Amino acid sequence: MALNPAGRGINPVEYYRRPRVTEEIAEFLRGRWAAVEGTGKRWVRWLSGRPLRVDRPSDVPALVERLRGIGVRSFYGTIEVFKRLEESRDVEEDYEANVLRATPFIDVDIVDEDRVDDAWRCVVEAAETIYNHLCSSYNLCRSIYMVWSGAGIHVRVNENAFSSKLLEQHHPLDVAFAAAEYVLEQLEPQLLDLIRRCKGMIKIENLVAPKRVFTAPLSLHRRLDRVAVALAPEELGDFSPDWSRPENPHHNPQAWRRYERGEADEYARRALERIGKVRHRTLMEARAAKLSLPVPEPPGGLSLPAAVASAPGSPREPGRFPVMALLQAARYYLLTGNLERAKSWGLNRAIFYAWAKYYGPARRPQLAARAHRYSTRGSTVDEDELRWEEVGGERAQVSPRGWYVIGGVEQRPEDFDRNVARKFEEAGISFEEAWRAALEYLQRFPRSVLRDPQRFYKEVYEPVRDHFVEKVLKKVREKHGALDRWLRRG
Repeated sequence: MALNPAGRGINPVEYYRRPRVTEEIAEFLRGRWAAVEGTGKRWVRWLSGRPLRVDRPSDVPALVERLRGIGVRSFYGTIEVFKRLEESRDVEEDYEANVLRATPFIDVDIVDEDRVDDAWRCVVEAAETIYNHLCSSYNLCRSIYMVWSGAGIHVRVNENAFSSKLLEQHHPLDVAFAAAEYVLEQLEPQLLDLIRRCKGMIKIENLVAPKRVFTAPLSLHRRLDRVAVALAPEELGDFSPDWSRPENPHHNPQAWRRYERGEADEYARRALERIGKVRHRTLMEARAAKLSLPVPEPPGGLSLPAAVASAPGSPREPGRFPVMALLQAARYYLLTGNLERAKSWGLNRAIFYAWAKYYGPARRPQLAARAHRYSTRGSTVDEDELRWEEVGGERAQVSPRGWYVIGGVEQRPEDFDRNVARKFEEAGISFEEAWRAALEYLQRFPRSVLRDPQRFYKEVYEPVRDHFVEKVLKKVREKHGALDRWLRRG
């Protein structure tokens, strides 16, 4: 069963003219903020300054034609269903009040997409484990469906399974986050054992976050000539990856439509009581569960926790670059209340100041080179796709996906994790602790200082750039006591 890379088999233009495909995608995306991905990881989420929408079947081929320049491959939609999608403020300033419902989902993903043949049975077993637990323990059975993306499975709870009464008491995103997080917390030992038995070929994550997008049923996979197919939990035992062949996909159109109103309420209440809220938080504050094998060992044969623990004088200063990125991310959160993009902003500003110090405005080629250095995938964004945004007196470019851009390169949350959060861990500092300490440190300053880039640099960053542990971390510890572990749980 060979999985062809994109472009060697199916013709997306022809595929997205099929009535069955256009009807399914349009119905699923109606009310969701849509996104399309083209070749080379090029994304479009806005058209003429408005959130991208797919309301009718005819919109699907029309968008493929209109965006022919990016080579449209895949259709996505936000986990949120919105009350209104007419202008930018509907997903920005008015975002919270405009969310009608949100879909909880757990991503069971194959780490290497070229190893689908080896790993797909592990993916199915993980999905069955999650479903069986929810059904047997909480009677949440009839409102769950699966979507095989081509190289992994989403376990989704139909957003209509939560009653209006529950959603009047709790924001839909809080409900979705807690619902996904709680089951992974409960099943962590079993799922980690499965991951180990599968030699780390899969990872399991709660990816619920504001404006997160996921794949629409019958969308083409972004890289493989496979399509996303929906299936009911009872079909997992018969499932085969061959179901996702684009020539004749085995797709259950009723799977994602069926639900029982209120069926998920009791489970959601227990999850909310245990997990709490996620609005205005990302993995920096509310660490969504991610179950996978540890990262590869660093040189010297030590795992990350051992390397940190054995470091002399631990904890030590992490360095100016990660301190700048951390403080800028915390500044962004305090000014905007939007943590979804705080990691992107923090890394973006750290790159900018490092470049400005060493090269200056006349050396723009070095800016792009430096930006690529901090990108895990080195993705570039065309200049005509960018827009400018100002935060705290500083202007930065923004990509269609909402990430900040410098030197034509997006700064993504995963890039922040690799280049900033990991630096704190390597210095013997739990990043969760560093983040909370940074927030408390910045809250000592009036907002006028945070809004002024010059004053922020001179009064907030400069005094602690070489003394973060001594002047920020230790003072917070002295005030609150040793509240947090120094090392992330392995």
